[in-house]
Amino acid sequence: MIVVSTTDRMLKYPKTPYWPQSPARAAGDETLADPTRFAGSPVVVTEKLDGGNTLLHMGEVYGRSVSAPSVGKWMAMVRKHHAWKVLEPDIFLYGEDIYGVHSIEYDPVPENETFYAFALRFADGSFSSFQALAQYARDHEIPVVPVLYEGVFQSVDEIQDFVRHAHMEPSALGGAREGVVIRLAREFPASDFHLNVCKSVRDGHVQSDEHWSKGWRACRIAQA
Repeated sequence: MIVVSTTDRMLKYPKTPYWPQSPARAAGDETLADPTRFAGSPVVVTEKLDGGNTLLHMGEVYGRSVSAPSVGKWMAMVRKHHAWKVLEPDIFLYGEDIYGVHSIEYDPVPENETFYAFALRFADGSFSSFQALAQYARDHEIPVVPVLYEGVFQSVDEIQDFVRHAHMEPSALGGAREGVVIRLAREFPASDFHLNVCKSVRDGHVQSDEHWSKGWRACRIAQA
């Protein structure tokens, strides 16, 4: 069994705070303290997919825990198609794996489109700009989470109006939309993560103490 270092264990993806007007929130989870940070600065809004938070690093696949590589069957497609592409020791690529169905079942997707990158982190803990993430993913032929907006909002009200409408639309992958993630477009240190990234999730978002993988089933795979 491969066990990663203490430094690597510190690179678990941080908990993302909720947008203040998120239709649903998990009890006890943090709410974004200062939404004005997202007005007047370049931001990226992406779709929050309903899947498993997954880390690719040095050819291995990790789940929420980065203490050891994951051997779950639901990681089969990302291991087959993408994990071997991320070999750099100073690159940590995070994404959503939808191969195992959680609470939303999307339209059929090709085998190599069951993983969608959403963040790139360096060995010093900092998070890359969204542009750098997208470029890395393109260079390695790895899908990126659907981008709903790139640009500058002029006010918090404008952001809220966009988020409200985004929740009314279906997923870019078909089916219901789980939510959206808003982040500053630029690079930022890990210590500022809670200030620069937030999420808004749909009303009725499933919050269960029972691990989703119990009795899991694979998503529908598109026929070639």
